[in-house]
Amino acid sequence: MSAFRDRHGEFEEAGAQVLGVSTDDLETQTRFAESLSAPYPMLSDPEGVAARAYGVYQEAGHASRVTFVIDPEGRVREVLEGAEALDPAGALAACQRR
Repeated sequence: MSAFRDRHGEFEEAGAQVLGVSTDDLETQTRFAESLSAPYPMLSDPEGVAARAYGVYQEAGHASRVTFVIDPEGRVREVLEGAEALDPAGALAACQRR
């Protein structure tokens, strides 16, 4: 998430909104966001509702690390997994293509 923080201005220039979502509880997510100095919203999904909806919920109670690029109409345009999910370059490129 720090890489997304460091390139946040580029996402803004592309007209994109970055959101972090985790299955951590609100208190844990808030502490993490503060430690990161995240310039974007960090959402808590402790029941895994969003994680299940996007197919990334793991039975161990957490979500896989996946980056979704969603267009203004709410359609998923790009799904980045593994190392690609942590590197903002692919998501930024997808945002700039729209």
